[in-house]
Amino acid sequence: MTGNVRLFKIEKETCRSEAMSEVDFAKLGFQERRDIQEWVVANPGILGEDLLVIGKEFSGFDKTNERPDVLAVDRDGNVVVIELKRDDTGVDVHWQAIKYASYFHHAKVEDIIRMLADYSQITESAADDKLKQHLNADDLTLLNQAQRIILVSHRFAPEVTSAVLWLNEKALQEDLITCIQLTPFWDRDTGSMYIQASTIIPVPGSEDLTIRIGPNNGNSRIATVGGPVKKEDVITRFMRAIVSNALDRLGPNIRPDKQSRWAGVGGDHRYYHVWYSRPPWSNWGMSYQLMLFPTDESSKLDIIVAFKCQKDILSKGEEFTGDDIARLKISLERSELIVGTRIREDDRWLQFEVTRSGNSQDIELSESVSSTLFDMIMAVTPVVKEVETARNEQ
Repeated sequence: MTGNVRLFKIEKETCRSEAMSEVDFAKLGFQERRDIQEWVVANPGILGEDLLVIGKEFSGFDKTNERPDVLAVDRDGNVVVIELKRDDTGVDVHWQAIKYASYFHHAKVEDIIRMLADYSQITESAADDKLKQHLNADDLTLLNQAQRIILVSHRFAPEVTSAVLWLNEKALQEDLITCIQLTPFWDRDTGSMYIQASTIIPVPGSEDLTIRIGPNNGNSRIATVGGPVKKEDVITRFMRAIVSNALDRLGPNIRPDKQSRWAGVGGDHRYYHVWYSRPPWSNWGMSYQLMLFPTDESSKLDIIVAFKCQKDILSKGEEFTGDDIARLKISLERSELIVGTRIREDDRWLQFEVTRSGNSQDIELSESVSSTLFDMIMAVTPVVKEVETARNEQ
């Protein structure tokens, strides 16, 4: 399968176009491990996404001597098995990669940290920090919650693509296995070689290219929680728009500078975080949060706007002690919070929240939630700063 990929060289002065010649890697003397593997390791972006390489030719399994070509972690924390073939996949490369992915199903966070440390020749502490930076997270909770596969080749056998499409559909995850076609081109005039990287599976869809009649770009089920979750799904875009509207109204001195990349999954709800890059704020320790809950009616939903403190994380990082959190609670209770604010507290969490309900197709709901988030930031952030200042002066 070549996908009819074409590449043209344009002559600027004559406005003429000349087709480049598609060739085989083998004809140019390139090999899988010596060349293609090194290209991918040096620039994982050739595969179309931001990947952190954690190993190549890994041989640390306990019951087999098999070696995956390249191992990486994507921005969602998934371990990604990357299998490379030069000019033809053969008929069973998918099965080979599935085996490798299964070997990582029970891998622990410390195993992944150790792999990266060994591969990058750094300490495990530095590897831990590198993974957190890659995931833009304060902890590694998301690391290796799932595994993915990327198959890379010049040509894909139909036996492979048929199996991949079927597996993605059955797994309800269209990118469980991604197929990347690397097509080499040769410019006879200059002796230069070019590579065009194309994602052929999952097949690019038309959902984002069509316009429908109705509010919210036709997304009538904004409250859907079940099904496969992608970081660019409807709920993520919905929440991101709410946050953007709120933050645009804030001055630079109070505007949070960190927010989630996608809407996370909390069992019966979806959530989205907003916080500051400076302590004591952090993604999980102290942040603002939107929580979306569907109701019994398909077009109705509840959205909670909350300020949340996770006590054990704040105390562990020595950002706030139990006494600091108690003072923060008293100060917030005395401040002019939003009408209808509720306080929830247990051994682990301190949470100030306001609930907004409405129709998922009604723009008034998103505006109401955005205004509530704005008001909460304006009320809470200065109080946190006051408690923090008092703590530092002691």
